[in-house]
Amino acid sequence: MWFAISITILAASGNNIGKVLQKQATRGLPRLTLKPEIIQQYLSCPTWMAGMFVDLAGALLMIVAFAHAPVSVVQPVSAIGLVILLIFSHFYLKERLKFQEWLAAGVAGCGVLGLGLSAEAAHLEHPNFSAMRVLGAFLGLISLLGEPG
Repeated sequence: MWFAISITILAASGNNIGKVLQKQATRGLPRLTLKPEIIQQYLSCPTWMAGMFVDLAGALLMIVAFAHAPVSVVQPVSAIGLVILLIFSHFYLKERLKFQEWLAAGVAGCGVLGLGLSAEAAHLEHPNFSAMRVLGAFLGLISLLGEPG
């Protein structure tokens, strides 16, 4: 179960971090339309494409999570992505957070921990899949992003 929870957290992080990167990129891009020259500007923007790639990586990790845990576990855990979004927005976009927002993030994190601790023994098995390898690959993708432009 911990494997699926870890993968779900990584997946939700990827989904939300990808969206933050795309939001950051749109600050310097024109409004999205179906005009080929506008679409080309989006596709040639490194930050926007990095956001798209990280979001897609998160979606692929979510498929892995669903393969190893029931939807009744994966879906609630994926809500932790909002906490990741909050933290990433604070550090990357320099958004100021209130005490109540930090408190809510802590409560959500405890909820995910509680879900993992309450798992049935049958769900605690994990595949012959290196969680460290998955985590390393995901962190490697994130490290490619570098500083905001």
